[in-house]
Amino acid sequence: MSILHGQSIRRSLVLILLVWAATRTVLLAATFGLAEYFLPDVYLYSTWTILLNERQFPVGDAFWQYPPGAGVLFALAGVAGPDPIIGFVLLAVIADAAILALLVAASLRVHRDRYSPASLWGPWAWVIGGAAIGPIMLARFDLFPTLFAVAALLLVPKPWLSGMAAGIGALLKVWPALILLALPRRNLWRGILGAVAVTALGTLLISAWADGGVSFLGEQGERGLQIESVGAAPFVIAGAFGAPQQVVLRYGAFEIVMPGAIMIGLAITAIGLGLIGVIALQRLRGRLECVAPGDIALALVLVSVATSRVFSPQYSVWIVGVAAAASVDPRSRLRRVTILLIAMSALTAVLFPWLYGSLLETNWYAVIVQILRLGLLLVCTATAVTVVLAPALADRLPVIRGLARPR
Repeated sequence: MSILHGQSIRRSLVLILLVWAATRTVLLAATFGLAEYFLPDVYLYSTWTILLNERQFPVGDAFWQYPPGAGVLFALAGVAGPDPIIGFVLLAVIADAAILALLVAASLRVHRDRYSPASLWGPWAWVIGGAAIGPIMLARFDLFPTLFAVAALLLVPKPWLSGMAAGIGALLKVWPALILLALPRRNLWRGILGAVAVTALGTLLISAWADGGVSFLGEQGERGLQIESVGAAPFVIAGAFGAPQQVVLRYGAFEIVMPGAIMIGLAITAIGLGLIGVIALQRLRGRLECVAPGDIALALVLVSVATSRVFSPQYSVWIVGVAAAASVDPRSRLRRVTILLIAMSALTAVLFPWLYGSLLETNWYAVIVQILRLGLLLVCTATAVTVVLAPALADRLPVIRGLARPR
């Protein structure tokens, strides 16, 4: 690598670190300065920390919906700082920095022979995307499974390690297991075995440490259609035109309780499972070997979010993290999609918490922001799924061709 290229890399890395430090300082200040808006969930986590320090999971708590690995992390928050609240946010900053470090290292490794400003697209996407997500990134649990999902995706060339990272992520929150399908078919079994081994061993060790580690399984089935989900859009739009709304607070979220809500929730869940099943089948048939692994992972995460009955604001952390990791690969066709996903995250930061009360009242301006947010998610999801399952079709459809980089 030439001296000029080396100097360009150093300047770019210094700029990335400065922007990351500046934006995260602002996020930290906002997190604690506006604690009543951003820290209620962390206050809840701190009560679990106290219980977990007594080697007991919060069994029977309707708000506890995490796999057993989350308990270890909440317990660590109690020793990471002077109190569990500061400890949790400190761990979140460390996870944020670790994601950036992984992205930078992977970008330099992948582009070591031919460096250009676009070579650091992934790290920049994370730095800017994190700023767009806002303080909620540091005040929710989702940074931690995202860290291991990013690691799993960047480690795809090493399937055993990739599977182990995905397994640790699944111990924290189930969705990182989707990253396993980014592995080429010939290596898929290694990744699955690595994930299963880590998950099984981790579950056994955690169960020996504290009681009730698998209690979260009983807290998932009764979730309804959350007002900010894609499936709730027809009700929200109808409310903007004067239709009466019925919303109830359950499991820490506001859910639609109106005729048809349950059926819509079931329908979108079935669609999501069907799409994930089709991608998995195509992977097993060897039909996705020419698709960039990161594009497959991003498509799966977008499908899981778009078809979920829950679309909490912190899900932007999953999306931006996986999108940034996918962007590291020069073969990715979804770099432009990453820009739209960052814009979606910024709209989400406006909606939550600032316009959330207005959304509950279905005021027109909040509904417009919500529909724009959902529209960006759906456009990106459709683009990613088409790139993965029908790349030739993606080259013919004008909108998708404009978003998906040509092959």
